[in-house]
Amino acid sequence: MKQIKCSQRMLSLLIGSLIAVQSGTAQTASNDDDELLMFVEVSQPKPAVKATPKTKAVSADEMAQKLAMRSQSLVSPTPSVQKPPVQAPAPRSVPVASSQTLLASVPAAKSSAPSLVSPAPAATAIVTTPAPIRQAAAPTPVPQRQLLGGMSRTESNLTSSAGSSELPVFKPATSAPQLTTLTQNVEPALTPEPRLSVAHAPQTVVQASPGELELRNIFYSAVMTALQRSPQVRSTQLQIEAAKEDVSNVKGQRWPQVDVTSNSRRYEFGKGNRNASDSNMPAFGVNVATNLIDFGQTSNTIKSKEYSVKAAGYQNTAQMEDLAWQVSNGLVELSKQRLVIEMSKQYVARMQELVTMLSGIVSADQGRRSELTQAKGRFLQAQSALDNAVSKARDTEIQLYRLLGETQVPLPPAMQWQLQPSQLDVLLAQVEKHPTLAKAQAQSQAAFAEADALKSSSLPKVNWVVSKDTGKDYYGREQSWQTGINVSWGLFRGGSAKAAEQAAVQRASAMREESEEQRNDLEQRVRAADQDARSMLQRADLYRNLSRESDRIRLDFFDQWYHLGKRTLLDVLSAESDYYNNRVAEVTNRFDGYSSIFRGYASAGQLMNWLKNVPQR
Repeated sequence: MKQIKCSQRMLSLLIGSLIAVQSGTAQTASNDDDELLMFVEVSQPKPAVKATPKTKAVSADEMAQKLAMRSQSLVSPTPSVQKPPVQAPAPRSVPVASSQTLLASVPAAKSSAPSLVSPAPAATAIVTTPAPIRQAAAPTPVPQRQLLGGMSRTESNLTSSAGSSELPVFKPATSAPQLTTLTQNVEPALTPEPRLSVAHAPQTVVQASPGELELRNIFYSAVMTALQRSPQVRSTQLQIEAAKEDVSNVKGQRWPQVDVTSNSRRYEFGKGNRNASDSNMPAFGVNVATNLIDFGQTSNTIKSKEYSVKAAGYQNTAQMEDLAWQVSNGLVELSKQRLVIEMSKQYVARMQELVTMLSGIVSADQGRRSELTQAKGRFLQAQSALDNAVSKARDTEIQLYRLLGETQVPLPPAMQWQLQPSQLDVLLAQVEKHPTLAKAQAQSQAAFAEADALKSSSLPKVNWVVSKDTGKDYYGREQSWQTGINVSWGLFRGGSAKAAEQAAVQRASAMREESEEQRNDLEQRVRAADQDARSMLQRADLYRNLSRESDRIRLDFFDQWYHLGKRTLLDVLSAESDYYNNRVAEVTNRFDGYSSIFRGYASAGQLMNWLKNVPQR
C-alpha cells in the first residue's frame, strides 16, 4: 500500500487524475493539519526490490503532479463517476497496509535508527489503479545504511516486509569486536560528569596560597612528631623484635642439643634388697642429641617464622601510614574549621550591625518592630553557627593533642592550597605495595609453611645421641662414653596430626582469600578518594563563583531596602544567609577535597613516601 501525503490544494487535481483513469470509489481522511491521506491498492504484490543508490527525494506535491500528467497522457476522455464517500478514520491513528499493499510515505527527516514501534491499524481508503500509475507511484529508493549485522537497512526492511504482513521490526545486533571490547573493559561504568563552565581562582590568589612542597614539609614534620610519641608504633616495633627472636629460637634446634644431669647421694631405707652394684656417690651425666633427619620440619618452621617477621614489619609500616593519615586529616579539618570560624564571626558581626540599625529605626518608628524581631532571630542563628564551628574545632584540637601533644603546627591561613589530585592509574599501581595487603600475604605464606611443618612432624626423626655418666658402680668402675642413632616415629596419634595439618591449610587458604578481599577494598577506596577529591574541588570553584554573585546580590538588596524601600528586610536577611552559606560550602568542599587527596595516598599506602617527597615507582 502506497501512502501519499499531500496538501489540500492538490486534492482536486489528484482526484481528477484518478477518475480519468478508472471508475471506482475513493475514500479520504483528513487529519488535524487539514492534510490528505490517500491509499492506492496494487492488484499484485510487488516483489522485494533491492535498494538503489541514493537519489533525490521527491515531495508529495511533485509526486501528485507526476501522477496527474501521466494519467492525462494515457487516458483521453474522462468518464463520469460517482463521488467517493468520505469515511472518518480513528483519531490520531496511522493506517497500516496488508500483505498485498505497498506502503510509501513522504520522506521525513533522516534518522540514524529505524522505528522500533509498529503503528496501530486504522481504517483505510482503497482505490484500484492500473499498472502505469503504480509504476509512477513506486517508492523512492532510499540510501543504504550498513547495519551491525552486515545487511543494509533497506534490504533488511524489504526482506522482512516481503515475507510477512507486518511492518519490519528492527532487532539490534552486537558484533564480535564490540563484545570483546566490553569484556576487556575492567573500569567501572560511572555516570559521565557534566561539562561545567567554572571560573578558577585568580592568579593572585593562587600565588598567595602555600605550595605543595611547603605543605608536604609541614605535614611531614607533624607526622614525625606523632610517630615519636605513638605507643602503637613502639608496640609494633617490639612485635618485630619478638618475631625475630622466634626465628632464632627455631634456628637453634638445628644445633646439637646438650643436656647435663646430676645425681646426689642416694640413701636407702625401708625393707627390701639393697642395690650393691651401684655406687652411692654423686654423679654427673651429659647427653648430646643432634637431629640428622626430620623431613623438613625445622626448615619449614623457620620459614614460617621468617614470614611472621615480614608480617610484623608490614604491620609497623601500616600503623605508621594510619597514623600519618590521622594527623593529616586532623590538620586539614582544623584548618577548615578555623576558616569557618572566621566567616561565622563576620556573619555574626553583620547580623549585629543590622540589629543595631533596626533598633535605632524602631525607636523612631514602632511599626517596624517585626523587622527587628526577624533580625534578632537571624542574629541568634549566626551565633549558633559560630558556636558549632568552635565546638568542631575544639574536638579536632583534642584529637591532635592526643597525637601531637603540646606541639603546635603552623598551618597556613589561606583559603586555597596548591594541592591537586594524583593520577589514578599511578595510585592503583601502588596498591599491590600497600603494607596491609603485604601483611596479609605474608601471614598467608606463614600459615602454609606452618602446615608443611605439621605434615613433617608426623614423619620419622633421626637423631645422633652421645652420652656420658660419671657415676661409678659398687666396685668403683666408671661408665665410658656412649654414642648411637636414635629413631623416633609416632605411628598413630588418633588422626590428630592429620587434623592439625588440614586446619593449618584451611587457615592459610582463608588468609589468602582475605588478602584478595583487601586488595579489592583498597582499589575501591583509591577510586572513591580520587572521585571525591576531583568532584569536591570542582564544586568548591562553583561555590566560589556563587559566593561572588551572592555578595553582589546582598549589597544590592541592602541598598534597595535601605535607600529605595523596594526590598523587604526578609530579602536582605535571606541574601546575607545565602552569602554565608555559600562561603562555608566553598571552604567545606575545598578542604574535604584536600582531605580526599590525603586519603587517596593513604589508601594506596604511599602517604609517607609522598610527604617525604619520595618519587613513586
